[in-house]
Amino acid sequence: MTVTAHPQGRAAAPEAPGRLRLAVCAATVAACVPYLTIKLAWLSGSTVGWNDAEAARNSALYVGNAVTMAMDAVAVAIALAFTFRWGLRLPGWLVLAPTWIAAGLLAPIAIAVPPAAVVMAFGEPVTEPGTPDALRGWVFGVVYAGFTVQGIGLLTAFVLYARARWRDVFAARTRDIAVGATHGLQLLLARTATVFAVVFALPNLYWAFGGTAGRPDGPVGDMNVAQHILAGAGAALAVAGAGALLLVLRRADRPRRFVRPLAVAWVGSAATFAWPLYSLVIVLTQPGEMGHDMAAATNLASLTGVFAGLLTGLAGAALLTEHAAAARPGPAAYRARPTASSTP
Repeated sequence: MTVTAHPQGRAAAPEAPGRLRLAVCAATVAACVPYLTIKLAWLSGSTVGWNDAEAARNSALYVGNAVTMAMDAVAVAIALAFTFRWGLRLPGWLVLAPTWIAAGLLAPIAIAVPPAAVVMAFGEPVTEPGTPDALRGWVFGVVYAGFTVQGIGLLTAFVLYARARWRDVFAARTRDIAVGATHGLQLLLARTATVFAVVFALPNLYWAFGGTAGRPDGPVGDMNVAQHILAGAGAALAVAGAGALLLVLRRADRPRRFVRPLAVAWVGSAATFAWPLYSLVIVLTQPGEMGHDMAAATNLASLTGVFAGLLTGLAGAALLTEHAAAARPGPAAYRARPTASSTP
């Protein structure tokens, strides 16, 4: 999909979506259908996929199922917005905020599930920690396979959408990004986020490589292959996200494309914020239930992850806002960082 220029300076109506965009949308929506179907069945009173019918009737689970079903429905809406013309008319924040959260929740799954599936194909089947007999194995296979496709599909659809809507960001070099009045604050936020990211990454790397002290499932717990990979991926994404944004802010004279470190910062900060926040919400809403009586070390690590992701996201949002303001016609409120071609 492309947007053509209007003779009077306004954007003309965008072209109809192409085959690639439609195919990505169809695959993403199709990947949401199994999860939505299962959740709808459970909310309707069905116990399909459950070995323990009594556990299925838990009131807290009912609320959780309603919330997660709504979240997946939002993923469908986002995929449609990324594909069709009306999505380009939505306010930027209305598109970016849910996409950031969705990327944070789905990207680690898309990273961890494929290799974990290969390993588990030659080992024992995996069950959800704390509920080894409550749900049948095929439920996890269907759900996490769907999440993997959703993550890949939404990220691909977002890239195609963003290239049509924010072409200047994709074309810009890092040295061309404007330096505005909040640049010092952005640096402070990014540096602080990097510290929190390292603190978050260390225990997660320890658990990823088999450490047991302070682990959420206890010293004799049953973390499976996917969870070990998730812990390692979370640590890597946290440091990479904060570090990428810090490099952009500190070395804006480099000729590299701005969109590359921005993409790393986007996904890394989203994952570092969304997954730990989800863990903390589970602890607060279901204390001691379904194996979520987590160790204090895990909760503290999650809290540092939330701070790292949030601070990186805020710094990145400020950077993009100032860049957009500098790109708009009007009084020069921002100065571009000098480059070799502009220096006397």
